[in-house]
Amino acid sequence: MSSVLITGASRGLGREFARQYASAGWTVHAGVRNLHQRSAIKQLQHEQITCHELDVTKHDQILSVAAELAEEPIDLLINNAGFWLGKDEHYGRCDETQWMEEFQVHLFGTMAMCEAFVDQVTAGDRKLIVNISSGNGSLTLESGIGDYPYNTSKAALNLISKGLAADLKQRGITVVCFTPGFVATDMSGPDADLSPHESVNAMCAIIDTLGPEQTGTFLRYNGEAVPW
Repeated sequence: MSSVLITGASRGLGREFARQYASAGWTVHAGVRNLHQRSAIKQLQHEQITCHELDVTKHDQILSVAAELAEEPIDLLINNAGFWLGKDEHYGRCDETQWMEEFQVHLFGTMAMCEAFVDQVTAGDRKLIVNISSGNGSLTLESGIGDYPYNTSKAALNLISKGLAADLKQRGITVVCFTPGFVATDMSGPDADLSPHESVNAMCAIIDTLGPEQTGTFLRYNGEAVPW
């Protein structure tokens, strides 16, 4: 039976990934920041889903879950945890604290997850790492106007994804970045172009086709290539 570990699974895209993979019969390890958040955990109730307290900014929690799953192969690691305060961080109004918070989640948290679970992913049949990024992290597409903390943290995530693809190639691990599109979540609001179900359903279909030849690529939710 295939297995997946998902960060940021208590809401939005992460919760939808957990639901869809569970419905497909996968063993799902859902990382959530607070196991006592009953409303969020209730929405993850499924016989295929196990919830783990996993805040990617807390290294001790990452290591604890990695130790708990030390003997369990992970076919797919989805680094989905995301953070945005919803402020317009334009030139002259940037907040250093927020900037570091977004880097803690998008950059340092992702790197820590990849380092902590590399053996489990290597032991999996699929050997996949998917990092959920954003078109805002593309140096080609991004207009450069505002939201400096979010945009630069996603650009940094893209860069380490390229590095991880090269470093982990010898282990047979495929590393791919996705931009999920403009999705109606708590972060983006209800007036977005896609529902979480639509975005995740499309990404799951593409993930199912990924192999070593796609490592180090940046893709839209529908599989189209995104310029770095």
